[in-house]
Amino acid sequence: MQMLDAKCLRDTLPVYNHEDGVSGSEMLEEYLNCYQLNPILHAGHKLFATRQTVLGCTLFVQHYCCRDESRGTVVVLHGYFDHSGLYGHLISYLLEIGWDVLIFDLPGHGLSQGQPLSIDCFTTYARQLTELLNSRQDRLKAPWAMLGQSTGAAILMEQQLQFGYRDWPVQHQLFLAPLVRPCGWQEIASKYRWLRFLLRSVPRTYGPSSGDQSFLDFVRYQDPLQHQRIPVRWIGAMLRWIAEVEQSGSLPTQPLCIQGVDDDTVEWRHNLGVIGRLYPGLEIKLLQKARHHLVNEEASIRLQVFNLIEQKINPSN
Repeated sequence: MQMLDAKCLRDTLPVYNHEDGVSGSEMLEEYLNCYQLNPILHAGHKLFATRQTVLGCTLFVQHYCCRDESRGTVVVLHGYFDHSGLYGHLISYLLEIGWDVLIFDLPGHGLSQGQPLSIDCFTTYARQLTELLNSRQDRLKAPWAMLGQSTGAAILMEQQLQFGYRDWPVQHQLFLAPLVRPCGWQEIASKYRWLRFLLRSVPRTYGPSSGDQSFLDFVRYQDPLQHQRIPVRWIGAMLRWIAEVEQSGSLPTQPLCIQGVDDDTVEWRHNLGVIGRLYPGLEIKLLQKARHHLVNEEASIRLQVFNLIEQKINPSN
């Protein structure tokens, strides 16, 4: 396993320049090798990797551009514990079907700044996303598709609830195994009532979130950008968000939600009911044998996920 000096890489990333567009890096060889992202560039696509300070937090942002004329831009929000480096399968697929990709590490994740895995409230995630896209709107090919995995989907919901799309050219929304309530929600809520006064963090546990054992092993034993403890502060932010979203009114858009029936990370049956009330036009696709981490499922299930995404964003094909 090749070592990755995260701090050095973070410090040497070029800063995003609003006037000249994105500044190209020297391809971040160690990072690309570590997460097997090199084939994307070898296929002729371009990467502009930069650090950008958004509302006081420096985020690691990657903008992948198709080798040919693109159809638009997919904005990808990763899940909790994740970071952009783990999304190579999805990024490559989207580029090959003609879409540019903007993806960034959430605060406290991957190469972004912030207390590891922590946030004060989900609205902060949403506010950062809004500011980031506002700052880059004229650099991102329209139309846009908004895609979120798990917590990433929750952030997309919160962003739309709190700030709306304004004049963004959003044409599609895609939620993969979206988070509302996690499994064991009631026990988590009960423990939080006293944990918040006694502990700052709790140990992370690793479950079978994918049928791809090599992915699970990489995340648990080899990924240098993983963290081993969950801040109690983040749990509180999640619980407050659950209470708010379950009481929210309806939104007019019609997302596609892809959900695995073997997902034991989120209470997906309950969650689909909540999201269905939030989005009366919600389209739901259930996948047999699929678990939680849909963008990193075993190959045959992952292909089903990607085909459903393609059918949504490239309907003429």
